[in-house]
Amino acid sequence: MYSARKYQFVLPSFVILSLAMPLHASFLTNEELPIVLTPARLKQNRSEVPASVSVIDRDMIDASGLREIPELFRLIPGTSVGARDGWNYVVSYHGSNYRDSRRMQVLIDGRSVYQAGLATVDWNDIPITIEDIERIEVVRGPATASYGANAFLGVINIITRHPADIDHLEASVERGSEHTENYRLSHAGEYLGGHYRVSVASRHDDGFDIRNNGQERLDSKTLQLINTRYERQLNSGSLSLSLGYKEGRVTDDYSDIDVSSPDTKVDDYYFSTKIENELSVFHHIKVQYDFSGQQQIHRWTAKIPPYYTNLNQNPADFILVDANEDQQVNRHDIDFQDTYIWSESLRSVAGVHLKQSRVSSETYYGRTLKSNNYQFFYNLEKKLSDKFTVNSGGSYEYQEDIGKNFSPRISFHYHINKNNSLRYIYSEAIRTPDLLETSANWTYTGRNVRPHNGGPTTATLLQTAKGNPDLKPELIQSREIGYYGNFPALHLQWDVKIFSDQLEQLMSNSISLARFDPINDGYLKQQGIETEIDYRPSHQWLIHANYAYITDESNTLTETSFTPRNSASLLLSYKYRPDLQISISKYYAKEIGTAANKFSRTDIMIKKIITLRKTEIELGYAGQYRHDDDSELLRDNIYSNKLRQSVSVTLRY
Repeated sequence: MYSARKYQFVLPSFVILSLAMPLHASFLTNEELPIVLTPARLKQNRSEVPASVSVIDRDMIDASGLREIPELFRLIPGTSVGARDGWNYVVSYHGSNYRDSRRMQVLIDGRSVYQAGLATVDWNDIPITIEDIERIEVVRGPATASYGANAFLGVINIITRHPADIDHLEASVERGSEHTENYRLSHAGEYLGGHYRVSVASRHDDGFDIRNNGQERLDSKTLQLINTRYERQLNSGSLSLSLGYKEGRVTDDYSDIDVSSPDTKVDDYYFSTKIENELSVFHHIKVQYDFSGQQQIHRWTAKIPPYYTNLNQNPADFILVDANEDQQVNRHDIDFQDTYIWSESLRSVAGVHLKQSRVSSETYYGRTLKSNNYQFFYNLEKKLSDKFTVNSGGSYEYQEDIGKNFSPRISFHYHINKNNSLRYIYSEAIRTPDLLETSANWTYTGRNVRPHNGGPTTATLLQTAKGNPDLKPELIQSREIGYYGNFPALHLQWDVKIFSDQLEQLMSNSISLARFDPINDGYLKQQGIETEIDYRPSHQWLIHANYAYITDESNTLTETSFTPRNSASLLLSYKYRPDLQISISKYYAKEIGTAANKFSRTDIMIKKIITLRKTEIELGYAGQYRHDDDSELLRDNIYSNKLRQSVSVTLRY
């Protein structure tokens, strides 16, 4: 139903382009206005961007007292956050399927951390800490027009701290509930005419305490990581290099057949380089290459009856076999982006993105699979008058085994004045099936069969699963009207969005061996309103609040269980003096999770800074109190105590 309308958005875009002649012009954005980069890949003030967008800056991160990156998105209206385990978070704008973070594109300094092999974002395996982050821009709505398939519900763009903007040396220690034990060391300096930053960290906690039946939960995490970023100014541009590595281990609950602990060891690594060049005051290009990889070692021993593996000749009642879910994943990305100022009223950005994904797993695929993806994107910003601005953009994308897709976006803005605007946005987006959904050959091979009684020592589990090569991309049509207001005299920003989204061809079924049946039979319609206020009357006060009301209609409970009807958050922070800060935040969502739970929590954060010559010592306390008696997201996610606490000491030089 989408194909008939696709190309009606291309012609207006090029008509708009033809109306303008290249003229001498300066960059059109006013630096005094709030600027964002993510929605259209253009530097725009928030009153002109073709999307609803929220910003979490460094002040908000510090004031929140949060220690896990996914929890920051509780500050974003309409965003659902939940923990499937103590180490496995799910983040999704407008909720929908709770099983995996498979409908959001997540970028770190422009590098995607979306894993195409399993179509997910594994927040535990991102080699940065919350202290490394300078700013997060969240596009609240489909963004395939700018970022290709899988920017289905939105984009989270995490921007790390520039090496020139942080202290020469920073060391911190944190201890808290659930045996939380975190250490971090960061060093910044100058080298070869540029600036560098190196961060090393170690993190551990025991996760949730008990299951619904009262048994102990086994969902701890232990990890160590290192990351570095180097920035250097060139004659007419800049060079950026970054790389990182993380190794970690997570525990998992025993199943009925497990004999040994089914723990998982994961190594993650990445390398990224970016070159930006100002060809003229009108023309800017950027080229970025990214490589990332992951190696997962997941092995255990199971106790099963011989007939489960076709070893009917084995006389033993039960046999022991060694099984695994090992896998290796890597991806290469090349992104070229060209930005041009055609006139004082017209700007454009266009580019090409090439991606290659590779995954190897004996259990999931039985071999090594590779997938290539090619994308062309563009966006035009045309000022029709002082009162009206239009943005038109789109993405043409080709992926092997999936085919061609075009995703358009168009927006109209009416500017009440330079700080206040009304917007209307229509966009379409896709999520392409992952390699597991289309190409799985899911079979467990049991090795070291014992006792084998002279028979085979290798066996194959009878239950298998096959992918569906005929799957089509998930589709979304999104419509919104909104208002953005910036009141500089009051230091207040206010955003309101009313939306109607229709999602079709959803792959809603469980991705598990017992119920593996990926088909495009899911449907979801969501409507609602959300609002966000950021108020900072002085350097002492920070007040951030949001609320979202969402109604949904679907043919499956899976697509509605992660979407609360009502959700809200409030962050209130006050600096009594430059060396003393206290913050209180409140988070609320109902109903959310498989048991239709309520999530109601109050956080408190206190920081005291002691200055000794050139050295700062920061003492911190953070507390989180749950007001409800519900589990988090799933029935087996329960903390024994409603109050979780931590204390920290940070040294800066």
